[in-house]
Amino acid sequence: MQTETIPNKQEHHKNVNLHRKLMGITEETLDLVRQAAPILSSHKQECISVVYNYFESISNQNKQSISQQQLETIVETYVEELLKATVDDNSIRSRMEIGKQLSQLHIPVEQYIAVHHLLTHHIISLLLEQPRRKQKQTIPLSLAIQKLTAFDQQLIVQAHIEETFKSFLGQISELLHGVTTLDSTEQLINQMESIVEESHNVTSATEEVSASVNEVAEHATKVAEETDEAVVSVNKSKQVIHGALEDMNQMGEVYKEVATQIRSLNEEIKQTHSFVNVIEDITEQTNLLALNASIEAARAGEHGKGFSVVAQEVRKLAEHTKEQTIQIKQNMESLQQVASDVTTEMDNTETRMQLTVSESQVGEQELERIIAAIQAINGSTSQIAAMTEEQTSAVTEIADRNAAMFDMGNATQDVAKETAKIILELSKQMDAYRLTFFDSIRFHAKDILKAAKTDHLLWKWRVYNMLLDLEEIDSNQVASHQACRLGEWYYGNLPSYLKENSIFQQLEEPHRQVHHYAKLAVQSYEQGERTEAKSYFKQLATASDEVLRLLTLLEQAI
Repeated sequence: MQTETIPNKQEHHKNVNLHRKLMGITEETLDLVRQAAPILSSHKQECISVVYNYFESISNQNKQSISQQQLETIVETYVEELLKATVDDNSIRSRMEIGKQLSQLHIPVEQYIAVHHLLTHHIISLLLEQPRRKQKQTIPLSLAIQKLTAFDQQLIVQAHIEETFKSFLGQISELLHGVTTLDSTEQLINQMESIVEESHNVTSATEEVSASVNEVAEHATKVAEETDEAVVSVNKSKQVIHGALEDMNQMGEVYKEVATQIRSLNEEIKQTHSFVNVIEDITEQTNLLALNASIEAARAGEHGKGFSVVAQEVRKLAEHTKEQTIQIKQNMESLQQVASDVTTEMDNTETRMQLTVSESQVGEQELERIIAAIQAINGSTSQIAAMTEEQTSAVTEIADRNAAMFDMGNATQDVAKETAKIILELSKQMDAYRLTFFDSIRFHAKDILKAAKTDHLLWKWRVYNMLLDLEEIDSNQVASHQACRLGEWYYGNLPSYLKENSIFQQLEEPHRQVHHYAKLAVQSYEQGERTEAKSYFKQLATASDEVLRLLTLLEQAI
């Protein structure tokens, strides 16, 4: 790469002088051209028309539009420089500026060569059209014109090619700038890793939910079955209680009947008791009569002995009857008391049985409500079972979709990495193509600054892709800030006005930091310390942004 330093300027002048000698351009040649100037100066507009008509015909074929004013300016400038017939820095710069303008107008170099030959032939024809007496003089003038226009063509073509190459280089650099800003790959890969991880977590969670829902469904089904059994059991209990109520009602009737009979018995006992009282009275009277009979028998003496015996027997019988009557009376009283107690107990039992029947009827009603509640629970558990089956299906579908997302996440991550590889490879190919121009172009300071910006973006891009495991960089091959393209230019033989520029002087430290942090990032990466490597890359990026900012300011300042 040729750069605009003081030695390179001298080298350029040396090359120009060499070409001048090879073309046979001497001071005599230049003097002859100056002699032709008065003849040709009046035909300047014709020369412009020749060039414009040529490009006008080409524009109709290639649909390439060039304004007449642009061509007039370029051709007029060239004809004026040609007729001045000087080969110095200003004239060389003027010719090379024409080449740049033609390149910027996107005029192909072969078209320029053709129109240049056409213009040269037209100029020579103008000289040859001079009166015959002057033709001997015009031949040397024509040869001199031809030599100088050939030299001019070489300079203009060289400038045209250089400018075209610089344009290509600028376009490639812009593309590389755009490529190196595609730094979202890491974020995309990291986000896809997070998505894949979250998707995996969701899959695990859905599996757990699915298991829980299945367990709930199983429990709900089991509860539904058990509630069915409970309904059957409660119905049986209801039937048993209903039967017991019927039996108790029948027992109540029996108790009522028994109580009625006991009351009748009690009445009979009362009547029997009155009969016993009558017997007791009879016994008392009989005993009294027997006593009277004994007294009368004793009065009768012998005649009354037999009657006395009978009286005694009757008295004994009366005494015995009395005793039996007393015993019967006591027994009847005891029986009456027992009958009374039994009647009371029967009444109490009947009352309790009626209360029990009432309570049992309430219990039967409660059983009916229990049955209704169990049946409602059964319906709810059946709905729960159905809903859990739907939930299981939904959770399964979610799990399937999430599994698909997991696979898509992995695939997207692979595509992102593959895309990053393709972009990296594309940037390498573009950079390799960019470097092919460097040996054939003479670079000025602004060109060096533009190339340096691209170099630094590419260097940061390489480190970025290294952190993505897509690029390999050896820390031993990381150049110092003095050995890179910008460093060689920066510490080279530059004009004093450039070295004394404050922006130029500010550039050194951030440029040094870029290389320093790049080396640290690569070393950390080689040691497997990715976190530290990323931290150093961030510092590298900050320093690189400052370098780019200063390079842009310096490019505008010079």
